[in-house]
Amino acid sequence: MANRRKVRESGVSLLLGILSLMFIIPMVGLTIDVCILYTVRARLQSAVDGAALAAARALNLGQTTDSQAASAKQNAVNWFYANFPTGTWATTGANMTTASVNVFDDPTNSHLRNVTISASISAPTYFMQWFGYRAINIAASGNASRRDVVVMMVLDVSGSMQNAGVCDDMVAAAKIFTGQFAAGRDMIGLVTFNQATYIKSSPVTDFQTRLGYTNSSGSGTGILDTITCSGGTGTAQAISVGYNELYKVNLPGALNVLMFETDGLPNSLTVSQWDNTNRVTGISSSSNCLDINGKKVSQGGFATLAAQRVWASAPSLGSGSYYTNLPSSVTASIWSADPSASHIIMPANNYWEGDAYITTANGCAFNNNRGSYTGTGDFAWWPLTDIWGNELSPTNAYKSVTISGGHVQNSGWTNFHNAALNAADDAAHNARINATIPAYFFGIGLGGGTGDPPDLTLLQRMTNDPNPDTFSGTNAYRSCAQTTGCVNYPSEPQGTLVYSTNAAALGRAFLSISSQILRLSK
Repeated sequence: MANRRKVRESGVSLLLGILSLMFIIPMVGLTIDVCILYTVRARLQSAVDGAALAAARALNLGQTTDSQAASAKQNAVNWFYANFPTGTWATTGANMTTASVNVFDDPTNSHLRNVTISASISAPTYFMQWFGYRAINIAASGNASRRDVVVMMVLDVSGSMQNAGVCDDMVAAAKIFTGQFAAGRDMIGLVTFNQATYIKSSPVTDFQTRLGYTNSSGSGTGILDTITCSGGTGTAQAISVGYNELYKVNLPGALNVLMFETDGLPNSLTVSQWDNTNRVTGISSSSNCLDINGKKVSQGGFATLAAQRVWASAPSLGSGSYYTNLPSSVTASIWSADPSASHIIMPANNYWEGDAYITTANGCAFNNNRGSYTGTGDFAWWPLTDIWGNELSPTNAYKSVTISGGHVQNSGWTNFHNAALNAADDAAHNARINATIPAYFFGIGLGGGTGDPPDLTLLQRMTNDPNPDTFSGTNAYRSCAQTTGCVNYPSEPQGTLVYSTNAAALGRAFLSISSQILRLSK
């Protein structure tokens, strides 16, 4: 009896097992199919997302907005099929064409262009066919955006750039840079500087025609091709003038950028020698300089603002400027030659667009002995700020500056030179913290030349870049946190510093900066 019972129980178990398989196998098969479909869906979504980003990046290709949109659509299609080839995971019926890509202006921000993409495929099933489903249609959509970019290039055209023979290399690299942006939408302008500052072009949408460019579509000549290099390095003023041009464009919805390149150290300041707060002049009592009434300081001259002799008229900054009330008193660009601390400091005749040196003017003997003079006897002190409001000894100053009687001491090369470095740092900081038009600051420091190389710690501070050197391959500088004297402000726009070891790497350095800017614009 027991054996017969066991046989009957075994028979029931076998029957139940067979019946269970009728449900278990489809369930396992369904799980496998779902996993496959999920994998296909993820692969499709990844391809669509990448295609959207590729389309947004391609919005810089072409001389018109229509041609840029066409380039973006084709680039999206190319990217999609490169990452989701026909037949991937045995799929069929891929539907992704230029008609699947839409490029349009954002309805709430006219300086933002959006790209939307849709794609679909038919994915086969294996076990779900038991339920009559031979294929499943899978769709995905993606989007990306591209902000218009407003860039002021601020390029060093000092004598060291010419002496090192890299002026032409910088021009070629800058044209590669302009070739990466969208003509007709983006805006690029140009300021060049030595001890004076030159506005070559305000930011314009036809920058490739005006400035020149080089890219895969071709090349063109322009203002960049006319650049020559000579003179000192008035960094602080150039940054302030460049930022003022950004501010005048007044596009808060765009990505506003100062793109800076130098091969040396700031060594020039544009200052007013009249302290209106304390109503005193910075002209030395031993100076033979004559005021507007023909009097020396020792004769009671220079005692009022009205008595100041104007050596350089205040420039016209144009409507919508950030800077106002630039002084029109005893104002000049003072520059010190590098690298020796025994070299001269001398004033330049015109701080706006000129570089003639004053050697004698209205009794002022200024220095004309460039080989040995170490001071500027006509000046008693330097003010606490340059004419653009950049502080010569700010809070968290990079270099120590000696202050006496509410002024920067005229105590020789080192004090003036430190003040010039501080002013450049403060100019970049002021551009970053403006509440209306905060600007990103990107910088290229060029090595391999003559004279003093760029101060990479100073450039880290100016770009507000917390990262170490990842470009040059030489580990030229460490992260800001590991570098003595470096200060980083996480709440402010954080740019990028690129160290180019020599002129041969400049083209790649400019391309690296343009890539960083375009990445931020998305």
